[in-house]
Amino acid sequence: MSQKSPTFERDDIQLVKLFLGGYKDPAGIRYLLVERPDTVERTGKAIEAVAVDKHSHRLAVEHTVVQAFEGKRDDDVPFLTAFERLRLDKSLLMSNRFIDVACPTFAIPKGKRIVWKEVGEKVDAWFISARNELPTDGQRWHAIPHLGFNLNVLVQTRDLPGTEGVIVVSRILPSDRPFIDALRTALHNKVPKLVGTLADNHILLLEDEGVAIGFSQITKGVESSVEGLPELNKVDELWLVKTMGWKTSGHLFYSQVWPGGVTQRFKVADVRYSSRKAASNE
Repeated sequence: MSQKSPTFERDDIQLVKLFLGGYKDPAGIRYLLVERPDTVERTGKAIEAVAVDKHSHRLAVEHTVVQAFEGKRDDDVPFLTAFERLRLDKSLLMSNRFIDVACPTFAIPKGKRIVWKEVGEKVDAWFISARNELPTDGQRWHAIPHLGFNLNVLVQTRDLPGTEGVIVVSRILPSDRPFIDALRTALHNKVPKLVGTLADNHILLLEDEGVAIGFSQITKGVESSVEGLPELNKVDELWLVKTMGWKTSGHLFYSQVWPGGVTQRFKVADVRYSSRKAASNE
């Protein structure tokens, strides 16, 4: 018997469904998705999901992407095209070493003369030649040559005993585009319609597509936003899911980040991607 092909929903509703699959309320009760308001009201004024528990209590869930800085999505393609290959190429790993290559935001220019794939090839060549000279524990700025423009990256390394090694790529956030501005924009766009939905409890699910946002940043940012957005007091919980490795590993980690900081966490496997990865390794 042939296996049923996996269903691919919109990313936002898939993240909500996976969240509901692992979520339990403070009493340990689970919820089942019963309504998709945004499929009925298509003007952007309705939330993604309403779920109910065995007592018919209603839970409203809204999802939003929270950017580490304004303009992040415009910078994503050049940055990932140039640097993501370092993270994905297992042949570059160095045993027992953690290496973080941090690139300043908007450092890779746009324009017809700049081919981002070629920038990535030169970044790769630079790393191969430089990795054996990296400090064992510490950080150092490096200039990547032969690009036709100046590109300096901060490389941080430390010992990571007993591992095959880890390479991550990240961005140095711009000082003139603070994260709190991006967070407050997301909150003002989503919180009013969330708490305006008829439900017993309301949850806002924040998605971080990168690695630059810390849990404490979000908790403090939300706490500092309550005065300017009183509707936040009607939100019961804020959760964060980081999705940078979602479609390569198939795994997602959900963390409650407000109120009170990180108080709950759970891991969910998206079988659409985790099964694909397992099959590719056979």
